[in-house]
Amino acid sequence: MWGWVLAAVALVLAAVAGAVWFFFRFAFVRREEERTGQEFAEDGSIWTPFGRRMEEAQAWLAAHTAEHVGLTSYDGLGLSALYVPAAAERPKGVCVLFHGYRSLATVDFALEVEFLHNLGYRLLVPYQRSHGESQGRYITFGAKERFDCRDWAKYAAARFPGEDIFLMGISMGAATVLLSLGTDLPENVRGVVADCGFTSPWEIVRHVAKRDFHLPAFPLLHLLDLVCRGIAGFSLKEADTRKALAGSRLPVLFLHGAADDFVPVSMSEENYRACRGEKSLYLVPGAGHAQSYAMDTPGCQERIGAFLRAHGQGG
Repeated sequence: MWGWVLAAVALVLAAVAGAVWFFFRFAFVRREEERTGQEFAEDGSIWTPFGRRMEEAQAWLAAHTAEHVGLTSYDGLGLSALYVPAAAERPKGVCVLFHGYRSLATVDFALEVEFLHNLGYRLLVPYQRSHGESQGRYITFGAKERFDCRDWAKYAAARFPGEDIFLMGISMGAATVLLSLGTDLPENVRGVVADCGFTSPWEIVRHVAKRDFHLPAFPLLHLLDLVCRGIAGFSLKEADTRKALAGSRLPVLFLHGAADDFVPVSMSEENYRACRGEKSLYLVPGAGHAQSYAMDTPGCQERIGAFLRAHGQGG
């Protein structure tokens, strides 16, 4: 009798341990074969409907990238970014653009870089840690990336003294820039544009586990948090955009696709409510995850341009 009970318990524990390990490797470990930047051409990609525009935009970015610049992260990783000079002789400032989860510097902001360039801004487009040209084994959903954002902002402030700096991010990149508001950013950071950012690693992992794998938060997330702490050196609960926003007075423009089912619109709404600086929220009808700018380019350009003009000191 007891032998059967113990065997059943052992099987359940083994199944739970297997699920936790699978999810850890699936969600947080860098893949050996990474994206190439051409995934927009594949069926099912969020970029598939905009394939031709993406091809042209990526070609523009490749032609205008002047340098691949680097820095060393606070924990010793080599990080890389693309640098695109401004179109204007007297640049209005620097926009630092952070891509999303398992994406690349050459993908998520491809459609926006020429617009920002033509407005007169220098562009610094980092590869987030554990992506593309940057080193790293673990993706931490903003917990460590926020300090990389801070350091890229400091790089921009040191290289271009006195120039306005704006931080922009899409998806995990949006969470990264929002979380950086809780760090010691340079004084000339003027504002943040956050497109479809989530609220915390814990909340987005819980949402995806339920949506895609039908897994409950308990005990999965609690055990997953232990694994993340022990192996990747961060906790799912240590970073929360709402807390960072509540402690900052910097202005924020929030964008989100109204049809986004990957990062719920409610997360941007929570971030908006938590923000203590000047703020605005634009929801793009019909836009899925990370598609706001592609779906409503004129509307997003109008709001981004107005935000930069309102909060920049370069005109």
